[in-house]
Amino acid sequence: MRFDVDLHRSTIVLPNRLAGGRSMEMSVVDAGPDQGDKYAAPTMVFIHGFGGRAAYWEYQLEQFHEHYRVVALDLRGHGYTDAPTEAEGAQYDVPELVGDIEAALENLRVPERFILVCHSFGGALASYFVKQHPERVSALVIIASAVRFQLRWAGRMLLRVPPGVLTWVREVLPLFGFNAARVYPPAHVVYLQNRNALCSWDGSELLRAIRVPTMVILGQRDNLFSDASYKEVARLVPGAEQVVIPVSAHQVMVERPDAVNRAIERFLAGQRDPMAMLEEKARQKAERRAARKALEAERPWLRFYDSRTPYWIRQPGVPLMRLLEATARRFAKTPAIDYFGKRLSWRELDKLINRCAHGLLGLGVKPGERVMLALPNTPYWIVTYFALQKIGAVPVLSDAEAAVDTLMLRIKETHCVALIAATRSYEAWRVAGFGAGLRAIVFASQMDYLGWKEWLRFAALRNVQQGHSLPWFRGAKDAGRDGPQLVHFKALLGRGLSVPPMHVAEVGDVAAIVYTYGTSGTALPVPLTHKNLASNALQLRHWLPESRPGDERFLANQPFASAYGLTGLLHLAVYLGASLVLLPDNDVAQLLRSVRRTRPTYFPTTPRMVRHLTHTPGVRGFGLASIRVCAVSGSPLPQEIREEFEKITRGRLIEAYGLTEAAPAALAMPLAARRQIGAVGLPLPDTEARIVDLDHGGDAG
Repeated sequence: MRFDVDLHRSTIVLPNRLAGGRSMEMSVVDAGPDQGDKYAAPTMVFIHGFGGRAAYWEYQLEQFHEHYRVVALDLRGHGYTDAPTEAEGAQYDVPELVGDIEAALENLRVPERFILVCHSFGGALASYFVKQHPERVSALVIIASAVRFQLRWAGRMLLRVPPGVLTWVREVLPLFGFNAARVYPPAHVVYLQNRNALCSWDGSELLRAIRVPTMVILGQRDNLFSDASYKEVARLVPGAEQVVIPVSAHQVMVERPDAVNRAIERFLAGQRDPMAMLEEKARQKAERRAARKALEAERPWLRFYDSRTPYWIRQPGVPLMRLLEATARRFAKTPAIDYFGKRLSWRELDKLINRCAHGLLGLGVKPGERVMLALPNTPYWIVTYFALQKIGAVPVLSDAEAAVDTLMLRIKETHCVALIAATRSYEAWRVAGFGAGLRAIVFASQMDYLGWKEWLRFAALRNVQQGHSLPWFRGAKDAGRDGPQLVHFKALLGRGLSVPPMHVAEVGDVAAIVYTYGTSGTALPVPLTHKNLASNALQLRHWLPESRPGDERFLANQPFASAYGLTGLLHLAVYLGASLVLLPDNDVAQLLRSVRRTRPTYFPTTPRMVRHLTHTPGVRGFGLASIRVCAVSGSPLPQEIREEFEKITRGRLIEAYGLTEAAPAALAMPLAARRQIGAVGLPLPDTEARIVDLDHGGDAG
């Protein structure tokens, strides 16, 4: 299996490293042999260079993660890590960058002794780190670094370009297909690090002072730095071993990864007794095999997993809104939402969420308080959901079609202080007296954020006729003296700032309250934490190993108010940077038009919808063949319907089972599994399952 950097990526918070007045967030890749012995395995830390990112180490991470714990960092201003400006106090000099590395190693609980691997300007950071902490580095690998970073003429000319022009180039290049430009550092990072670190660096004394075993790997010719400065590194480090890789240049670990990996392996082997090393490797391999066998004996279904799916996952360490913010940085220009032709990028969505969060604070919503969402699948559902989490409030999710009497009972049951509802429910709420005990009701129109064609159609045919239009009101006038404040959703956004509010949430905090109907048919509220929901989305991410981050389109027909839609659509989309094609109504004709327009790749739905689509005349003409995976949950699906639907879509239909209390996915059929008619699937990674005899107790069978 090809090592997928994104499956091992997470965002960590560095409390003592400020970025714009708040704790800096750093994106890291952290992988290892397995969950049981990852922290016991020897650790390798990878530091990229100026303009690089953790993903540059993909081939080395793939090679060494089976026997080592491997940690690769996106440095300040690079990759998906925060990029504070000079006005926010950032300097991007060597002490500051090394301070970030020290804080990250502490956060990740990296052991006292580890192997340090660095590239390009990462060599300067590594030599500075070794000077500060010589006892921590057991071996040092320097790849394509220099004593003084004297760029060749092309590099010097590029760095003389004004930051404003560099910013423009970075924004424009993706329009011409150069998508890698999106992950290059922002212009202010390039300018500051060049001025405060790159130009002034002379590592002669630090390199001479290194006393740890060191190997220097060079390409045949460096196309960035002067040859003299490039080749001087190995001469200055006492006892350094030098390896020159033919037919390669500055990015030698990407251009010739196998040769670089072999060189590193030989070097590390030389630091240990060969026989002891072989014995240690054999012991580790035997321990891993024994651990897997023991786990397979305890969970026999693991033997039938897709080979690309791990037995266990690393539990998320940050709340849901931090994951969304990381996605907004990583896939800034990727469409997050497609709402009848109107698109919002992940960056634009995050800014709207921040504005909504400040607007909710202005309404008096406080951390820990509960707010009910009774909305269809629309952009403002997503905006409000994450906005509430960003201020520490708890969204209570309810079906948009629920009657006002039902919603009032749920509001009382869950102690909600505010309600976010659709404008078409305004008249029903007015008749009901706007709900006792609520401080505010925010009404959102389904017309907001529609594409212009659909907006005209909606305004002409549905807005007034179906009760979506909202009468003019101001403040709490229509609600009576003691009633709640009534607010338009757009007015709520107008009150807010686009910067995130200052609230720190923990993964153990309640993220949402979702209603379940269970076996009794009575709706019951289920509180789910950030860890519950994020972990389940990550399980699904591993269950779909062929997913392409930043290049998936989800057909969002299932309501987000259900646990199925919440995790199987919204949270999974956050992990993948996928685009959500929103469908607020259960209208098959509109669904098919959206399929033809957007060509979705993933479609979680119900057996009822699959049957309906299969029997719709002319359904093949709408382009369902773009759907690679269709996940079905709710009830068994007849084999004939499954086969016919797969023939129409040319994709894979997998059945799954879940319950709201499990957040919700628990079992699913692997994508590559052999057909099992009537089987509900296998437990997801880190999920335990038992079949219990209700009559006699204990395990059935």
